[in-house]
Amino acid sequence: LRVDELADGDARAAYKNTQLDMRQYKALRMEGHAEAVTGVTLDDNELTAFIRLGTDYQDNYYEYEVPMKLTPPGRYNNDSESDRKIVWPEENQFVIVLEDFTELKQARNRAMSDPDSEVSITSVFSIKNSKGNRITVSGNPNLSDVRTIMIGVRNPKAGNNPFRSDDGLPKSGEIWLNELRLTDFNEN
Repeated sequence: LRVDELADGDARAAYKNTQLDMRQYKALRMEGHAEAVTGVTLDDNELTAFIRLGTDYQDNYYEYEVPMKLTPPGRYNNDSESDRKIVWPEENQFVIVLEDFTELKQARNRAMSDPDSEVSITSVFSIKNSKGNRITVSGNPNLSDVRTIMIGVRNPKAGNNPFRSDDGLPKSGEIWLNELRLTDFNEN
C-alpha cells in the first residue's frame, strides 16, 4: 500500500470478502515492512498498519494496529538473515492472539454495565496490549463468522496517536504486508 499525502487521521485499505470460522485457531500472523517514499521525510511510527476482521467494515469489527518501524534506504540481500530482519523487523510483525479480541469485547461489555460509563455497543473501544499495539472492538463482531478482512495504512490523528508525538501533517510512505495466516490450530 503506497500513500501520498495521506491526511492526518485518514486511512487507506484493501479488503476481501470471505466467510471464515477462526475459533479453532489461537493466533493470526502477518509480516510488515514500511519505507519512506524517495525524497520525502518519514519517521518511525508516523504511519501504522492495521488489520480489521468482522461482519462488516464499519460497525462490527475487531482491529489490530501496529506502528510501523521504517527500513532504511538501501539494497538488501534476500538470502541474508540479518538483512531479512532489517526489511521485515520484528516490531512490525502482527502476532494476534485471537483470545485477546474476545477478552477485549468482554471488557467493553463489562464497562457498558457501569451506570456511569459512556461506553456503548457502538463505541470504538480500544486498549494497548503488552507489545504496545492497539486492539479495538466495535459493535458485535464474531470470530465464528468473519465476513470481511481489511488491511490498511493509517496516519494517526494528531493528539490521538498513542505511538508517538504527532505533528498533524499529511504523510507519504509505502507499506508491505505479507504472509497473512492463521496459526496454532486447536487439534482437540
